[in-house]
Amino acid sequence: MTKFFESIDAAKAEWDALQPLSPEHERRLWLKLRLEWNYHSNHIEGNTLTYGETVLLLLHGQTHGNHTLREYEEMKAHDVGIGHLRNLAADKARLINPGDIRDLNKIILKEPFWKPTQTPDGQTSRAQVIPGEYKTLPNSVITATGELFEYASPMEVPARMQAFVDWLGETLADQTQNILAIAAGLHHEFVLIHPFDDGNGRVARMLVNYLFLRNGYPPIIVPTEQKKDYLTALRLADAGDFLPLAEFFGNQLTRSLDLAIRAAKGESIDEPSDVEKQVALFVRGAQDRKEELGMPTKEVLGQLMEISFRVLIEALERKLEGLKPMFAKYEVITENLRGTGATGSGVSQREISFQVPGGRILMTFHFLGYKGEATTPFDHQTVVGIHFPPGRYSVTYDDNVVVTKAYSEPLLAEEIDQVSARILAQTFGAIRARAGTLE
Repeated sequence: MTKFFESIDAAKAEWDALQPLSPEHERRLWLKLRLEWNYHSNHIEGNTLTYGETVLLLLHGQTHGNHTLREYEEMKAHDVGIGHLRNLAADKARLINPGDIRDLNKIILKEPFWKPTQTPDGQTSRAQVIPGEYKTLPNSVITATGELFEYASPMEVPARMQAFVDWLGETLADQTQNILAIAAGLHHEFVLIHPFDDGNGRVARMLVNYLFLRNGYPPIIVPTEQKKDYLTALRLADAGDFLPLAEFFGNQLTRSLDLAIRAAKGESIDEPSDVEKQVALFVRGAQDRKEELGMPTKEVLGQLMEISFRVLIEALERKLEGLKPMFAKYEVITENLRGTGATGSGVSQREISFQVPGGRILMTFHFLGYKGEATTPFDHQTVVGIHFPPGRYSVTYDDNVVVTKAYSEPLLAEEIDQVSARILAQTFGAIRARAGTLE
């Protein structure tokens, strides 16, 4: 376990050394973490919006799917709550207090609503939830063994919450305590208090991220796919074993630090599932706006860049760079819609700006001075273009169209792999032919 903690400390040191991030790298990292945080934390509590519907709602203000109005509202409210939490964490002059925590609950629940409940004798009833107000009735949960577990009583809550933030302040002042141990204790104690009639789980995860953000870490995401492991770790903490919960948070923190470090270095933070998650969103949104037959808007081009084009560019860079040792010099020149050129080996790491709809992105991969045996020394260049005429976009290789699609159809992950592999094969074949080694 010591090595596990040490690996996190090493990643944190690397993350700290990369500060400050460029605005672009900060934007794309936070966008990913923010969307995942909203989706997973709400989904764990029963919200049925898909990831794509979450993105559609939070980035474009559009709804889709057969969901209740409350599900849409709570997703938007949770997003506002995350913004408020970031401000609280950034204020190093003071520690979060019980009033701040009540505000978080008030923000994410937004407005009063009625919640199904049971009377002490087991009769079906309902109770009104008042956002930001401590509970007025006892709450409990049935454990996996069928036992009734009672949280703190309503009368205990104010004193327990004050003791909770006092403990947090004292613990943070103790430089010897590991942050994962603090996170596990913080989450567990808040859940034991269960101060509100609703929203306790979401606020608990927000408070864990308050701790991480305040101490310079990126926020963690508790994945809905790991809900069972998460709840098991909480139950073990009930029995006095906090290590599994600390380890669980450590695994999520490891992932967040890895994403953050890659973002800070300008590397891709897209994971295989990210493209697929956003495909349905993009297709649906673009079709709803009926922009397929005309010139694409800046918004659509920007979405295509994030979902497809940047991923394609990075795939091309990785594959074609494998030919670099065969030549004395290798360089890449990219020309974007501004018509400006830039030289280097990291096309995908530069910001490609869309000034106006239409136009193209051209990437020229220069292989200079073939180092192998050849009758005559030669150079080679591969030109890949992404073109934006009305109606459909296309990807070309040396002026030959490789793929063409409507603006409502992003390149899927497997298509990106196929296109980049095809261009690599054709480039390699051309080089072998020039070298006289084509069989």
